[in-house]
Amino acid sequence: MRVHDFDLKLLRTFRAIVEAGGIVGAQLTLNVSQSTLSTQLADLEKRLGFRVCYRGRSGFALTTAGQQIYDACEDLFSAADRFQNTAASISGELKGVLRLGIVDAMVTNRAWDLSAIIGEFNDRAKKTVIEIYTDSPGNMERLLIEGARDVTIAGAFTRKTAGIVYIPLFNEQHALFCSNEHALAGQEAVELAELKRYAFVARRYLHRYDLERVGHISPGAVVEEMEAQALLIRSGRFMGYLPVHYGETLPSLTRVRTSENVDYYSPFYLLHKTNAEENLLIRNFINRVREAKLLKSERDPQPIQPLDGGIKKKRR
Repeated sequence: MRVHDFDLKLLRTFRAIVEAGGIVGAQLTLNVSQSTLSTQLADLEKRLGFRVCYRGRSGFALTTAGQQIYDACEDLFSAADRFQNTAASISGELKGVLRLGIVDAMVTNRAWDLSAIIGEFNDRAKKTVIEIYTDSPGNMERLLIEGARDVTIAGAFTRKTAGIVYIPLFNEQHALFCSNEHALAGQEAVELAELKRYAFVARRYLHRYDLERVGHISPGAVVEEMEAQALLIRSGRFMGYLPVHYGETLPSLTRVRTSENVDYYSPFYLLHKTNAEENLLIRNFINRVREAKLLKSERDPQPIQPLDGGIKKKRR
């Protein structure tokens, strides 16, 4: 099938329907009536010559062919974004799409203010669409290599991948937390051997490291994101690690006070593909990151510390 502008519109609608879990959800996302979306979906199937999904009273589900088309859409629109960014770099205009991957629980990091950095970037690139994704650190390098992300910001990288540049940002303090109702809440100088009596929740991408720090052999639960970690800890049935700046904002949680210090600092980096800074948009965002300073507070402890080895700002 030869792809025309009309087909691209239909494919974008199809992708939005899939990501919204059906036509009803996409109606709210796209602000388009259900009948219009149903018509566009039918038009796409006519153009393709096969059915892409099941819809009706039984619910929404992709066909095998529909899943393949959805996967191809991701490749198609990622390539279109890269083309738009390349064209903008050649023309010298700051417009296009910036796809930023981050870990969750960054909003409480007041010492390194990502919101302010994004604001500074937006002031210089008002025609740029900013897409932010919350990703697991275990997937970030792959998403960069595949071209699904332009820049990612996270920690917990135990080894470095060829073809990716790692720009040091800061060290983030992580501490052991439990709920206020947990048996260890309020205790002082808890022995490490005592921790083994209680269930522990580990992050999948730091599975072994989390367990080794507290002497656990196996976890009682495994998660991908900090919010899921906090939910399990708040249940009162688990203890686990959280960034200090995040965990201390949750009133139902408290730090586990151990006889030996089991806190640690996780180095955070900005990641991009080698030569990505040839792209004007990406270089501009990275420069805003390089300009950012760690904020200090006399009132609050410093769960964020400098990380040596940053790279100097480049032109524009």
